[in-house]
Amino acid sequence: MKKIALLLFLAVTLFSCEKDQQLTVENGDIPLISKVLYDGAVSCEYTYNDANLLREEKSKFHYIKHNYNDNNLLLSSEFYWDQAIYSSSSTVIEASMNRKEWVNPGNTAKSLTQTFEYVENGQLGRKTYDRTSSSNTEYAEFSYADDRIVRQTLYWQNVISSYIDYEYDERGNLVRESRYNLPSAGVAELSTTTEYEYDNMHNPFLVFRRLMSPGIYTNPNNITRETYTILFEVDQSVEKVQITSNTYEYNNSGYPIKVNGKIGYVYK
Repeated sequence: MKKIALLLFLAVTLFSCEKDQQLTVENGDIPLISKVLYDGAVSCEYTYNDANLLREEKSKFHYIKHNYNDNNLLLSSEFYWDQAIYSSSSTVIEASMNRKEWVNPGNTAKSLTQTFEYVENGQLGRKTYDRTSSSNTEYAEFSYADDRIVRQTLYWQNVISSYIDYEYDERGNLVRESRYNLPSAGVAELSTTTEYEYDNMHNPFLVFRRLMSPGIYTNPNNITRETYTILFEVDQSVEKVQITSNTYEYNNSGYPIKVNGKIGYVYK
């Protein structure tokens, strides 16, 4: 009996050690952003798993859950959106804007699941979009240089529909994003560009870099100016060059606590 008990104890101990060894805690040097405020009211909340990776994004209009493997690689993201905000009816939109209960899987149907596949060195190879409202095949593939994503190629029904090129500065901030459409003729056409300028302070959203989306989730610094340029014909009422500027207030650690006087960041 004692021998069996000893074997059970050793098995449990080995299992526990193996489990502990699999858990690699990240973002130990970055404060975890927990809430985003707008005019003092909570507009978004974030929760994290035991490895300090983003687990949930919660708001009045959407809920997103992220799932990882034992190597902290993102495997899937599940999206729940209040579709009423996209309605053509002003009455429906107004009712959605005035809703009290935040979106969650218990009160809202899933809209989208993204799944992630990786190649060597943990680099993202493919992201697949599974939309509940569509049976079309939709995915993106990624190209790298210096361990950074430099191109995202988007496929629709297994045919390339567009691609996005990414350029970075020496600090790793995304400075230019160029989107090309690929019509049936097969000649790429530059559709839009977005250029960014930065401060020298810490970007709290770098803690989300496992989401593998170039830009605010991978930049070490905060965006101070964004210039969006439309390069195709649009209605004359639409500005073809749109500029957004951001000003920040920082805490003693160099992380922003307020943006443009209205948006506030709360850390754990």
